Amino acid sequence: MNYDSFSSLIPHLSSLIFFALACAPQYRPPHAVGKPTEIIVVSEDEPYYAIDSLLSAVLERVIYTPTQENIFNIKKVNTQKFPNFKYRRNILILGLIGDPIIDSTLSPSAMKKALSGELYIFGAENLFISEQCVLVIVAPTIYKLNEVIESNADLIFNYFAEGVRKSLKEILYKDGYQEDLANRLGKRYGFSISIPYGWIEAKEEFGVVEFIRHSPDRIISIHWETSPDEDINKERAIFMRNKLGNKYWDGDSVDTSHTSFYWVNFHNLKAGKLDGIWQNDAKVMGGPFRSYLFLTGGRLYFIDMHIFAPGEKKWRWLQQLEIIVDTFS
Repeated sequence: MNYDSFSSLIPHLSSLIFFALACAPQYRPPHAVGKPTEIIVVSEDEPYYAIDSLLSAVLERVIYTPTQENIFNIKKVNTQKFPNFKYRRNILILGLIGDPIIDSTLSPSAMKKALSGELYIFGAENLFISEQCVLVIVAPTIYKLNEVIESNADLIFNYFAEGVRKSLKEILYKDGYQEDLANRLGKRYGFSISIPYGWIEAKEEFGVVEFIRHSPDRIISIHWETSPDEDINKERAIFMRNKLGNKYWDGDSVDTSHTSFYWVNFHNLKAGKLDGIWQNDAKVMGGPFRSYLFLTGGRLYFIDMHIFAPGEKKWRWLQQLEIIVDTFS
């Protein structure tokens, strides 16, 4: 499964959790705190260290941007210290039936489902504070706990990834979007996109518009051309991006050794998605990009997102760009 798939994968999770541990910290922040890509794992030592490598593979997941980067970072917290972390943004409570943390966290109805083997994963948003995602994974044995996590790897990852996406979207559009710009694009070119305030329209000519936000640099480009040719594939996508890189981005090119191509549903259109690394040999620069290539209304569209953020984790910036591009219509 692609790591950027945020479809509703959790139809059976419900807010069945209540909290009964002692003494929360006196200070209560206005909303969840902590890095959006940090997950606090609350567990006794025995179950955690029996499955920690599996949990790392499920949640930390490596991407290349072009350096190796973990999507999430896990911080293990002993159950006794949990009250000091209960207001963190992402919390995973992990254990066996009979562990005090599990018995004091699950509601009677949730515990009944776990005891019967009907359900082992329970989720709740904004449980202790707003802008928070909490997941509880429980099993009767360590062997079963390993099995539950392994067989639900994408569900577990996407639960927290969707939380990041929701948080980013709220921040992006807390002041709305540039409606005049969207209306103008619709009248002139027949499409629109909801660009948040703070973004600059860096380029506009027939066939291409571009928007940028600095610190770090995030760029969205929309290119279109009339095309009767319906042949969309990886080679054509790379050719299109290199053509635009040569014309508009000072000679950027695609690093084909770190690039993948796959088919996605983009607003009910079959689109090719190119995911990889851009490079600029002359400037000794590079970074991640994602591009959509699709045909509609007699036009070939190429929508590109790329960033330059040296020294920063780049996955969440890519999610921000995906959120904006998802408003294209």
